[in-house]
Amino acid sequence: MVHGNGISNPAFGPNELESQIDARPPGTAIVIAAAFRLFGTSPVSARLGSILAGVAIILLTYRLARDMIGVKGALVATFLVATDNLIVITSRCARPEALTAMAILASLLAMKQYGQRGRIVWAFLSGMLIAVGTVFHITLLGYIVSIGILAIALDRGRGAFPLRGATGYGVGYGLGLAPIAAWLLTAPLGGAGFRHEYMHPAVSSSLWSKFLQDGHRYSDLLGFNMLHGHGLEFIPFRLPIPLFFLAASCFLWKLRRQWFYLELLLLVPSMIWFIYLIDKTPRYFALLAPVFALVIGAAVAASRSSQRLHRVLLSLSCLVVAAQMSANFVFLHAASNANYDKVTAELRSVIPPGQTAYGTVTFWLALHDHPFISYERTDPWMAANQFHTRYFIAGDRVMTSGLPGDEAFYESLRRSMAELINQSTLVGHFSDQYYGDLKVYKLNEP
Repeated sequence: MVHGNGISNPAFGPNELESQIDARPPGTAIVIAAAFRLFGTSPVSARLGSILAGVAIILLTYRLARDMIGVKGALVATFLVATDNLIVITSRCARPEALTAMAILASLLAMKQYGQRGRIVWAFLSGMLIAVGTVFHITLLGYIVSIGILAIALDRGRGAFPLRGATGYGVGYGLGLAPIAAWLLTAPLGGAGFRHEYMHPAVSSSLWSKFLQDGHRYSDLLGFNMLHGHGLEFIPFRLPIPLFFLAASCFLWKLRRQWFYLELLLLVPSMIWFIYLIDKTPRYFALLAPVFALVIGAAVAASRSSQRLHRVLLSLSCLVVAAQMSANFVFLHAASNANYDKVTAELRSVIPPGQTAYGTVTFWLALHDHPFISYERTDPWMAANQFHTRYFIAGDRVMTSGLPGDEAFYESLRRSMAELINQSTLVGHFSDQYYGDLKVYKLNEP
């Protein structure tokens, strides 16, 4: 977008429709493009929107919790969400999860205001804000349903017209999405892009088959595969965190039944929707992290009548915060070895300007002013024979090690790359501690 190509994905080859039109929610692309325009094309600019959204998540969590469960419970929830592993990870990536979670919390805060003041403008604003979240990612569909039901429940609780809040919420949501709908309806490839993105065969498979297909992300959520070697990958290091959350939910059931029902309302639709959305990583669960934190904070607040239970829950909350901080230290220490500027300079030193490069999508930013084709969507021989690519980046850690659940794809990719390398000349070799043993090959002329 920032380079004048419209809403398309410049990292994908011409064989992918997304290289012509990317029908996914464009909010993240717009934020990144704006940052590139203002601050230049760089990794920091790409992540800036997510970083600011991560800060907003912390502030919104505190404000929402303070108004609902008091200052002490709010502080517990705030520390939990500020150290949550998924929030920390997504807030430092050029991805939509942090921006989406920010919009969800803002929408919930507006709906809380509607519940307290009864003015329909707050329900309307809640709908507008959740529409903004939809512009970032469709992962919040469960929250759209949850907040709509909450609007109806708030009206019924005060004996008002049952659809008053839901009507304002729905109108706000519809108006918020109108520009995106107009874009898809008027863009020449809008219909084709929509069908490609949302109506492909994987969408029609059953929830159970999708649940089994996505087993890795649920094991990642529990902390499996966090550490490797000596059998450590089979130890669920994060297991105490979901167990404490379940315990907090049980305490809410006993101590504050209404808060427990609110928890179910916010979580169940999203959990079902996440199963429906196929993804190999647990990053979608970042959208649930604020609710997990609010539930634990609410349990701490609800236990004030029992000093002993209150102290136990506070102590466990501190342990969870410490566990999350330790995991974050491990993640961030590993990421500190990444020197993207160095890799960028090395790749650009051997790939001439204007030449098409082929490699992992991670390296698109390094070569953003080159034509680029990512191996995630295009076979190397297709890139060479159909799209006349001559420069191939091999040896990155993902290509070498693969990803859980995609072993067959990466094995096939490595075989194809080995065949292509046999007909190529090595023009650059850059060993990097984080990105891998990178080798750049130039395909020999036929």
